[in-house]
Amino acid sequence: MTVSIKRLDLNITYACNLSCKGCISLSDMDRRGIESLESIEQQCMDWSTRINPQVITLFGGEPLLHPRIHDVIITVRKYWPASTVRLITNGYLLKKHNPEKWFEHAPFEMQISVHRRDHEDILTREIKRILECRKGWRVKRTRDTAKHKDIEFSLDDFIIYKSIFGKFVKPYQDDITPFTSNPKLAHSICGAPNTPVLYKNKLYKCPPVANILDIMPGYVNYQGVGHNQDISEFVQAIGKPESVCAMCPENSSHSIDHYAKESVHVKNLD
Repeated sequence: MTVSIKRLDLNITYACNLSCKGCISLSDMDRRGIESLESIEQQCMDWSTRINPQVITLFGGEPLLHPRIHDVIITVRKYWPASTVRLITNGYLLKKHNPEKWFEHAPFEMQISVHRRDHEDILTREIKRILECRKGWRVKRTRDTAKHKDIEFSLDDFIIYKSIFGKFVKPYQDDITPFTSNPKLAHSICGAPNTPVLYKNKLYKCPPVANILDIMPGYVNYQGVGHNQDISEFVQAIGKPESVCAMCPENSSHSIDHYAKESVHVKNLD
């Protein structure tokens, strides 16, 4: 039986060309490597008969560090042809790709995340390279809050989101130990409260717990769910606070200014 869910993050890289303090993927801990295309296809094969996500987000690390990123997109769509495929990137490596190539994946979505205000012009140039390939873009601001701003550029079958982040809450204490928070309070300020992640062929509550447990086994009492297990309890808990949420802070005292130069280092650029 296939269960429908709204969103799924699919982790395809661990390395990142950024090092951001408090990153939910722990990019500031010099993580390296990617998931091979063969591994990604096996995961898609295993889980396409179990879950049916409305949106599948290719996630990292930085997905554009995957040398076969276009083959990854084709593979994901092969197993979930009705799902919307979205790529989340920090945008710096778009310069290495022919912008016309992205339109071959339509319908397709791309979220370009601005992590530093002083580099916004760099990323805007990359967005313009893609926009110049087609005419008729519709432009609107879809979100404008103190924490997050989105500008959407859309065609009928292609959407680019320019996402600008402000402050965000680190998912661990300064000494990389878990909090002992009230799970409901921690969940209420979570940056990914409704987004399970498929990480090395297991489903996890959220990206932070998957990444932290990968490099620090036993960090908290939690295990991912395999494709051959009962996933009903997992699915019912999506978007709801659970005991594992206690590992994250319950207030904004551990927020990071995501625009500060000292918070975000761009490798091979700074």
